[in-house]
Parts: sequence; C-alpha cells; structure tokens
Amino acid sequence: MIKQKLLNHLSSALYKAAPQLNSLTVDDAMVSAFRLERPRNPEHGDYAVNVSFLARHTKMAPPKIAEVLQGVLSDERMAVTVVGGYLNFKLSTEFLAEALVEIIHSPAPGRNTGLAEERVLLEYVSANPTGPLHIGHGRWAALGDAIIRLMRHCGADVTAEFYINDAGVQMGNITTSVYWRCVELLKADGLLSVPVEMPETLPYPGEYVLDVAKAYLADAQRQQQLLAAVGASPAEPAAEVLQAIQTFSREFLLSDQRALLDRMRVPFDNWISEKAYLYDRGVIPETLDALSLKGFTYEAEDALWFKSTEFGDEKDRVLRKSDGSYTYLMPDIAYHHDKFSRQDAQGHPRYNRILNIWGADHHGYIPRMRGAIQALGHSPEQFEVLLGQLVNLIVDGERTRMGKRRKMLTLQDVVDEVGVDATRFWMVSKSADTSLDFDVDLAASATSENPVFYVQYAHARCCSILRNAVDSPVNVDSGDVAQPFVTEEALRAFEQTLSPQTLAPLFDSLDQPKDQQVLKTLLLMLDGFEDVVLDAARFRSPHFVTQYAQDVSAQFHSFYGVCRILTPEPSLTQARLMLIRAIQKTLAQALDLLGVSAPERM
Repeated sequence: MIKQKLLNHLSSALYKAAPQLNSLTVDDAMVSAFRLERPRNPEHGDYAVNVSFLARHTKMAPPKIAEVLQGVLSDERMAVTVVGGYLNFKLSTEFLAEALVEIIHSPAPGRNTGLAEERVLLEYVSANPTGPLHIGHGRWAALGDAIIRLMRHCGADVTAEFYINDAGVQMGNITTSVYWRCVELLKADGLLSVPVEMPETLPYPGEYVLDVAKAYLADAQRQQQLLAAVGASPAEPAAEVLQAIQTFSREFLLSDQRALLDRMRVPFDNWISEKAYLYDRGVIPETLDALSLKGFTYEAEDALWFKSTEFGDEKDRVLRKSDGSYTYLMPDIAYHHDKFSRQDAQGHPRYNRILNIWGADHHGYIPRMRGAIQALGHSPEQFEVLLGQLVNLIVDGERTRMGKRRKMLTLQDVVDEVGVDATRFWMVSKSADTSLDFDVDLAASATSENPVFYVQYAHARCCSILRNAVDSPVNVDSGDVAQPFVTEEALRAFEQTLSPQTLAPLFDSLDQPKDQQVLKTLLLMLDGFEDVVLDAARFRSPHFVTQYAQDVSAQFHSFYGVCRILTPEPSLTQARLMLIRAIQKTLAQALDLLGVSAPERM
C-alpha cells in the first residue's frame, strides 16, 4: 500500500535526520504521529504530511523541519517538495505501477491484520419470536453482518449471536392472540359446541397471527385438543393447551425470521434462547447472588433494587418485583454477565469485546447496563453498543415510517419489492446513528441514480470488457470469426508475470495531463481500499465502503470515457486490462463485504 510505503520512508528519514533536528530522540509514538492526507489541489502532489507536531520536540520552525526531512528523503520514484510545514509527495508512474501489481496479485483486496487482537461477540437483531421482522430489524441485520465481514477481513475473530426473547410477557401475549384466532376460525367453521364471546382486542392484532392459527389447526390432533379445551372453558383453557400453542407459535414465527435472515445472507453462529439459556440453567439467580454479594443490591418496597446510581444512572433500578418476578433488566444483566464469563479451551476469556446493536429507543438503557457490567467485575470499556436509528420508507415520493402504502409493513415486504442486494446496500448506506430514508422506488430501479445498481453495473461492465477482450466475435452477415484482441492464454500469462515494467504502456499511452490525472486518481483510490476497510471496521461504519464503491465506480466510468481499453496493440490492451481487472476485483470485494452480490452480467 502506497501510504504505508511513504510512512516507512518518513520513519527512516526521521531517524536519519535526528542529529540535524537538534539531536531529536525518536520513539515509536513520534513516528506513529505522522498523518498522510490527499491535497485538495492535485498540483500540490499526491500525498502530504504535516510535520508541525515535531516543533515542540525539536524547538525548530515547521518549515525548517520539513526542509531537513526533505534532504534525507531519497527515492527516485517520488518527488518531495516543501510547502510551509508540509512535505508534499508526487509519485512516479513506477510507484503507481507497483501498487497496481500488488492489487492484481492480492487474493483478497483490502485484507489486513489491523484487528487481529480483537475477539468479538456481536449480538444483533434479536427479535422477539412474536411476529415478522420489521424494517428496523432489517437495518440492524444488514449493519451487523457487514460489520462482521469487515472485522473478519481485518483479522478479527467475531462470533455472531441472536438472542431469542422467548421468556417474557410478550410470549404470553402471542399465545393469547393465537388462541383466540384459533377460536375465531373454529367458530367460523361452525365447529364449536358452545357459544363463545370473542374479546374486543388482542395483544397482537396483526393478520400474521391468523396465519399462525391456521397452521396450528392444520393438525387434526391439535384441533381436537383445542376444541375440547374451548368446550370445557373458553375463557380459561387448560395450561397444557396454552403451552402447546406457545411452543408452536414460537417455532413458527422464529422459523419465518430465520428463513428471511438466511435469504438476506445474514448467518448467526449462536442462537441463544432466553428461556433455555438463562432461566432453565439458573443463570439469573446466580447473577443476582453475585450482585448481592458485592453489595450492589438492596430491598425496598418489597422489591430488590440495583444500586445503578453508583455507576452514573439517574436512579436505581428494580431487578426483582414484589411478586417475585424479574424485571426485563435482570435477564439482560445475567445475559451480559454470561457473555463476559465465557471462556476458550484454555480457560481464558473468550471475548475482549462485547458488541451489541440496539434500537435507538435503548439510549437510556446503556449506562445502567454498563454499570451492571462494572458491578459484576467486568471491564465496561469492553462493552460497546451501536444504536440503529429509524428507517423511513419513501414510497411514490412520500415518506412513511411504517410504509403503510402498498402495505409494506414488514422487512419481508421490502425485500420482496426491491430484492436482497438493494435492501442490504441501502440499509448500510448511512451511518447507523442517523435516520435513513429508504426510497423504495429508486432502490428497485435500474438507473444510475440507484447507488447499488450503479456499483453493480460498474462491476458487470468490467467483466464484460474482460470477456470481450478474449472473445472471437462472429460477423452476423458473413459468418467470419474475428481474432480476439488477446488470447486467454496470453492474458493469463501476462497477469501472472505482471511487473511495473510491463504496465508501462498503460501510463505512456496517455499524453493529456487531464487523462493522466484521471488514471492516477483511480489508482490511488484502488490502493487506498485497505484503509477504507480498516476504518469501516474500526468505526463500525460500513457506509464508508458503500461510498467508496460509488466513488470508484464513478472514477472508472470517467476513465472509460477518455481511454479506449481494447486496442489493436496487444501490449497496450493487456496493460489496460490489468487496470480493469483491479477495478473488478476491488468492487467485487467491496460488494462482498457489504453482503451484496457482484453480477458479471446486467
């Protein structure tokens, strides 16, 4: 990577120039403080570095420091100039050609080891098994999976986990709703032997509940059991019947959620049931005992409280209510205590980063959870939460948060309308901490205004150029077969033995400064992909990659407009095809990191 090579040059130069810089004592922290940036004006060079931070160490003026460093920066592949306290670097075509060779020979563009020390547990989506996934779940799913892909591309060990909220009040509510929907169906079919008065409202009134009820009654044995229960006591059916409905509803709805996530290419390593993992294993009382032993709980008003104000919360929180049941906070504390307590095969902590993606309405929940983590003896610095903001659907040019027009109420509806690729790309096209306007009509369109189509089309165009280069076109009138611009064997050999020298025609053939600048900008963008990937992973910001892919696509189209790729000269054609190959590889990798397909034909 060009930036790393320049930083290595600067590091060596600083050590070499130390005697001239008032006997400067150079250390690693000083070297790592160099920051390369792209000048806004291309005439100032391709990269620049501000050396002013060395002034306090050397007691010298920044321009003088820059001049001293310039004197020891010797590399014939670049020109170094001084502008105030800046060193400007102008790269030769050989330097750029070296970067292109590295991209071509890289098995996975952008891959690095910047996060190799990270062992991350990322929990996200984690919907209640009480209904279909909504639009917010879709954003968290796309965001979480893209972050995982990016972090793994940077060497991190990441585990994806889905927490199934199947032990709270909501499970009783879905059970009640499905039960009465079943009764409604039986009543409509004239199968009930007793009069039954239906409730005016249900906890979950959605039409999807009717689908669950129909599926439940499709089994003759279940139908007969339910008929007997309704006949005995319509308002208070037997507990075993309600438990059967609850179990069936959970599995039915969870299966639908998993199927949609699979369709969206969002896999999970672990599926954790709140009921089975926390309640049945006794993790919650164990965690409560641990908090109490450390002195962070107290009893008041017949309830057990957590001293969360000792950790910055606005008030203390109830953990166990007066009736003996737990608040929703207590299982969450137990779950995070379990996350931090997991160990690897050697008995060491399995994770050094516990990362969650929550909805924006959980903002106030973070400090009390961080306080509980600290109270239990874990490091709050290892606890991280991303808050996913709202998604507003734009349909027919009008914003509607729930997408009620066209009845787009669920994530499934949106995926059916625009496809998986567009859904995923759009969902990560903005920072997670900002609301997202999802234009359904634009996302479904095959136009350059649709960002995902624009990037995919650029990739497909690169593939088309590479195919056309080795194809033998047939004249439809005469039937004659023309010679390809280059044979597959020759192009393969050229790529395998690629060197800066064999790429010389790519640069020498452009004699207009404007065209040369378009090429240089494109090459520097391709070379900078690793930085984009690492920043996107470190800052949990996949939108860095969506913007990068759009920028590369735009620059590719600009280059394609000024430079003919397929020419009668094989050496020139092959050199230019290597640039196309590098663009294709980089765009394919960028799309894959976003979980979006890279079609070869469109």
